[in-house]
Parts: sequence; structure tokens; C-alpha cells
Amino acid sequence: MLAEWLQALHDWPLAAFFRRSVYAYPLLNATHIFALTLLVGTILPADLKMLGLFPRLAADPFLRLMTAISATGLVLAVATGILLFSVQPLEYAANAAFLTKISLVALGIANAIVVRTSQAWRRASAGGAIGPGLRLGALLSLAIWVTALFAGRWIAFI
Repeated sequence: MLAEWLQALHDWPLAAFFRRSVYAYPLLNATHIFALTLLVGTILPADLKMLGLFPRLAADPFLRLMTAISATGLVLAVATGILLFSVQPLEYAANAAFLTKISLVALGIANAIVVRTSQAWRRASAGGAIGPGLRLGALLSLAIWVTALFAGRWIAFI
């Protein structure tokens, strides 16, 4: 069943277009990297703020802005990632680095949902204290997203 679905994705006309085009695939790849920059480039300072760096920076507007930009980056990264996956789905589905990356992305999203829906997050983003639970969530977030970046880069070498 999975093999048939992957083959159908491979045969999708849009996937074929990206495989044939001299310009579309590199542009898609660059857009994916830009999305990762938005995503991780805003997660990093938000997590560092929750870990105690930038103590003079007000949490409320800063965390709100970083969350909005990282959410935009995530949506764009997922959309471009699906299109990139469609170009070689059978190969990617068998790639350990790809499977690691996808697992880490899912874990990173789950961590973000848990953190962002917590009472502690609401208090901290309203200017309250950042407690140990948020600090742990921030530490996990940093580890997950940086590792996901490395795993994503490793895909090409496996």
C-alpha cells in the first residue's frame, strides 16, 4: 500500500515538472531553505529568551513576533518539503536521515504545541516569570530543531 502511494506521488505531474525543470527544482529547494531560516531563525532567539538570555527584552511582543514568524516558516517549510519529497519519494522513504528529520520535525511541532498551549507560556508571554517547565521546553526545542537541521542536511549524503 505504501509503495503504491509513493509511486503515485512520484508519478504526480507536479513532481515530474520539478524533476524536469532546470529552474523550478533549485528555486523550490532555495525556498525550502528560506523557510527553514524563518523557522529556526526565530525559534533560536525565542528559546534563548526563555532560557534566560536577553533579560531586558520584554517577553510579550518578542515571543509573539517570533511565534508568528516561526509559524509562517513552518507552513512554508512543510509545503515546500512535501514538494521536494514528491520528486524522489521512494528514495526518501528509505533514507534514514530523512526519516530521522521527519520524526524530529513532528517532535518539534509537538513540543511547540505543548509549550505554546501551557499556562506557563501565557504567563511568560504576558510578562510573567519564565519557569523551569518553559526552560525545559526551550532546551528541548533547541536540541530538536538543530538536530532536525543536521539530519536534513545529511539526507544528501546517505
